[in-house]
Amino acid sequence: MSQVLSQLLTMSREQVVSTLVEFMKQLSAAANDDQYKEVCKTNVGIIARLPDATAKQVIQMRLEAQSRLPPDLRERDQRVLTKAIQESPYSSRIMSLLK
Repeated sequence: MSQVLSQLLTMSREQVVSTLVEFMKQLSAAANDDQYKEVCKTNVGIIARLPDATAKQVIQMRLEAQSRLPPDLRERDQRVLTKAIQESPYSSRIMSLLK
């Protein structure tokens, strides 16, 4: 996942957001909530270890991608991502970056 994220950061913002939208659609179709949450937890851990400015940028793009999902997928993503953040040892760091 770290390598994928590194590759994404070399792309334009629009390309990254579009790629994230497609990734979340495919993940939603292939994974149950627990599997989806584990992927989110992995991503949260990776993002939490990035420098502040980069982490904030990644979070903003992730949230923009989420906003582009169809309503049912958006709701599921919000719910599962929130659980993943809450259960992550990095929750306080991620929450501070969201402000």
